[in-house]
Amino acid sequence: MCGICGIVYDDPGHEVDLYRLDRMSTALAHRGPDDSGAWHQPGAGLAHRRLSILDTTHAGHQPMVSTDGNLVIVFNGEIYNFQELQEILEARGSSFHTKCDTEVLLEAHRVWGDNAVQQLNGMFAYACFDKERRRLVLVRDRLGIKPLFYTQQNGAVAFASELDALVQGGFAGQGLNPAAIDAYFTYLYIPGPDTIYKNVFKLMPGERLVVEEGRITHEQYWRLEFKEDPAWTLPSAAEAFLSLLDDAVCMQRISDVPLGAFLSGGMDSSAVVAALSRCSDKPVKTFTIGFDDAHRDETRFARIAAQHFGADHTEEILHPDMIDTVARFVRHFGEPFADSSALPMWLVSQVARGSVTVALSGDGGDELFGGYTWMHRNLQVATFRKIPGPVRQLAAVMLHTWPESPAVHQLRRFAQDTFLSPDESFRRRLTCFGPELRQALYTSDFAQAVFNHQIDRYAEHCTRAQTLPDNNRMLYLDTMMYLPDDILTKVDRMSMAHGLEARVPLLDHRLVEFAATVPFPLKYAQGVSKRLMKYALRDTLPPALLAQRKQGFAIPIHRWFRKELRDHFRELVLESGSRCAQYLMVDPIQRLFDRHVAGVENYGHHLWAVLLFEHWLRQVETKSALGV
Repeated sequence: MCGICGIVYDDPGHEVDLYRLDRMSTALAHRGPDDSGAWHQPGAGLAHRRLSILDTTHAGHQPMVSTDGNLVIVFNGEIYNFQELQEILEARGSSFHTKCDTEVLLEAHRVWGDNAVQQLNGMFAYACFDKERRRLVLVRDRLGIKPLFYTQQNGAVAFASELDALVQGGFAGQGLNPAAIDAYFTYLYIPGPDTIYKNVFKLMPGERLVVEEGRITHEQYWRLEFKEDPAWTLPSAAEAFLSLLDDAVCMQRISDVPLGAFLSGGMDSSAVVAALSRCSDKPVKTFTIGFDDAHRDETRFARIAAQHFGADHTEEILHPDMIDTVARFVRHFGEPFADSSALPMWLVSQVARGSVTVALSGDGGDELFGGYTWMHRNLQVATFRKIPGPVRQLAAVMLHTWPESPAVHQLRRFAQDTFLSPDESFRRRLTCFGPELRQALYTSDFAQAVFNHQIDRYAEHCTRAQTLPDNNRMLYLDTMMYLPDDILTKVDRMSMAHGLEARVPLLDHRLVEFAATVPFPLKYAQGVSKRLMKYALRDTLPPALLAQRKQGFAIPIHRWFRKELRDHFRELVLESGSRCAQYLMVDPIQRLFDRHVAGVENYGHHLWAVLLFEHWLRQVETKSALGV
């Protein structure tokens, strides 16, 4: 796992600003603590930071140049089938001098050109520069497991694995993007291709970007297509799932450094550990964390799974200094990001890095097989939507006469959702600050800026999936928006912050494509979620793990704002000197804070979003000399 960056100028004679390139590379040092390198010629420069996983010798040094001297590559990720590709290329006359996947990828590009990406099984983001044609190709893997950012300005295209590298290189000086800030408060993350900065973008999953003679061309080399196959039954689909899972996990075991797995005790991470145990001749190293004040003890499920599979298990109950921890981890996202599960990912990565350099994760199962509660609630909304409108309206009116409480608030929201379209009620399930709350929250100037820069990425995804039934459209939206821009962003940044490579075998593209052929009732029916996985794993996982509710690494965020973070929030956000006051009005935030502290409603996630926005603004202002 690594960090990559580069600058390619329109003018072939333009000397590369090596100071800029070095600042960009230095900003990625945490992603690759083992080695660094740079390559440049007039008009182009590439740099690399390496976390050595395969062929840890200097032979894997990047940037790497092809045998004919024409192609230069910088690569972040892993190609799990590189040995198979090497054999194919050797049969065509290619020769290799290292044992690393980078050389195979580079040779594949020399032989197959842009179509090389179709041969890859892995997680990757890479840049390949053709010196003769002065042509740059940027590629991101099918599901968006690995990140890549880019911008075109002032006669140059610059790219990097993380936003902060572009900031440090002086490529984020056009100001903040109001639509992105609005999206952040809506979803708690910023959907691609937008970023917090104007004219700086995320390369999308399954996308290839070509830069030639100053022109950028976007190409979608892979798309997720839902084509249900009615021939699947629970037994036949379960057999196929287990075969694909075992193959994916065994492929992703490849490593020349210590490897383990995150284990929350949920079904997904336990399934990965089960498959890893089947193809390992030693106990699997597993890692879990808990908090002494979590609302329920979930480490016991991880313990059950670890004991069942004979794992070498590490469990830590943590007492983090929340004020210090928030200030440290927020900078690694490069833009506001408020999924609170990033915190336990940061902490469990820190624990795991003490023993291993690679960790397998169970992310992806909920998107593939219908595990998210917001989808289940939206299906319930669809059922209640069939009740005559006047009856639903009467129920909504009656709910507003009930005493205030978090439970009543949820019921009111449910009732309101029945009057929305399926897409809009699903959007509400994914939303933190709803439209009315955002309208009350924004200052007048910022509200006008948002209005002038309206972008609705959710609606764009809905349009792409408009031919799908409502059920599969929800799975599509989770997979193509929430998964890459929230879940995988969290996994990548928080693991790489500690120099740890996280792999996600459930997102092997073959398994994803298979899941898209499975009829929806085999995934969810009669209130039972992830039916296929539960059926497939019924003889593999302990019954207690199959029976439990969905979980991850739980954090007591609601309680923290009533205790540890209460004074910190008040001092940073509610008192004079607040940086977010230029975007948000203090009075509405004060009301949310007071109602939360009083226990009338749970606004922990809302307050978390505001607090992290404040922290991010304070951090970014220190880079003002770079034009941010």
